[in-house]
Amino acid sequence: MRVYESLRTGTLEIFNNKLRSFLSFLSISVGVISILYSITLIYSIRTRTQKALEVAGPGRIVVKMKDRWNSSSDMEKKQARESLTLEDALALESRYPELFMTSPMLRKWIQFRVGNFSEWQSVLGVDPQWRKRGWIYKMRGRFLNQFDIDTRARVCVIIIEGGWLKKPKWLKFYDNKDRFQEFVKHEDMLGKTIMLSGNLYTVVGVLYEPPREKNPKAFLQVESWSPKILAPITTVQRFLSGYDESEGGIDQINLDTGRESTINAYKARVEKFLAARHGGRLNFLEIKDYRDIIKDKLADKQRDMYTVLIIGAIAILAGGIGIMNVTLATIYSRIKEIGIRRAIGATRGAIMAQFVIEAMLLGFFGGVAGIMVGLGGIQYLASKGNEDMIMLQWWMPFVSVLAAVATGFLASLYPAYQASKLDPVEALRYE
Repeated sequence: MRVYESLRTGTLEIFNNKLRSFLSFLSISVGVISILYSITLIYSIRTRTQKALEVAGPGRIVVKMKDRWNSSSDMEKKQARESLTLEDALALESRYPELFMTSPMLRKWIQFRVGNFSEWQSVLGVDPQWRKRGWIYKMRGRFLNQFDIDTRARVCVIIIEGGWLKKPKWLKFYDNKDRFQEFVKHEDMLGKTIMLSGNLYTVVGVLYEPPREKNPKAFLQVESWSPKILAPITTVQRFLSGYDESEGGIDQINLDTGRESTINAYKARVEKFLAARHGGRLNFLEIKDYRDIIKDKLADKQRDMYTVLIIGAIAILAGGIGIMNVTLATIYSRIKEIGIRRAIGATRGAIMAQFVIEAMLLGFFGGVAGIMVGLGGIQYLASKGNEDMIMLQWWMPFVSVLAAVATGFLASLYPAYQASKLDPVEALRYE
């Protein structure tokens, strides 16, 4: 039988058995909706994870103090707070000028005051290299420059959080607003004079974060609670009095080799270099690949992808079982027709092709119906601010329909094979 004739016969069979066909459409449509949603979600997770890693830097190495509670003795605690210094960062930068980034950081907890408003805030001391990685901001004014570092200028940059495009429902149960963010969002801070730890500072720049749904850092929950006031690291060291754990040193140095393939080599070099500067004592430091630090978060995202994929596969499998049942029912109701066709010369391959093509048509029509419903649902979720659903790509509906057709093909192979094995004489005698 020619393919055209098989398509025509299969279409007629589908329309002549509307209820049975509708049930098949329904099962495969649910599977296709699930597949379309799963593909969109998996694509979103992969894309946003990759974006978060790109923003962080492909060759990121973090040199930081061990937490106070990880130090085994009072002497070790004291050494830890005295040993990692700004001079270490400058020496690393001088020794390895080929590094894409060498960015020291120092955090202090201070009092922020403007007029009658006062709030305790965390200030992060940085240098101009800080903006080389993790830059997700729109900026007004300017960023800190080398002149600010060299002169210990009393200037700062304020970061304003992006909030949410659409607040999640769970947020309604929490009423603890950030007073600092509420204040800076409703005041034009650029150019203002503020007080940090009782000293006057000028706000030379304002950075605006994107909404959390579009913030790569927020997606991996990395640096989501980082300080929102930036100041020259030399100024923070010299003039800002406030609570910190560095005891005269700095908290960490962020390095970036520029390539993931060079991380291990530079980790060894940095460890050897710092050991030479500190008399072989490195038990107070942690030198880690950034991906090791966030490996648990990456594993969580990978588990999410597997979970979504399994759910989609189960849904499309259920649709395939529905098509198999319908194909079996069709065969049992058309045994005599099969016998006649075999008697007049139809080959076993032609019989198989007829039922396989009919099942693939069921998959195709059910897939189209599922795509129409699925696209409507995804567009609705996207309009409500669901960032994952905004990631829908043009090729996803085609892949979903192809999955439905492939499911119809695979689900029909066994029933079609059984139909092709029917004995023509016995089939003609069947009532």
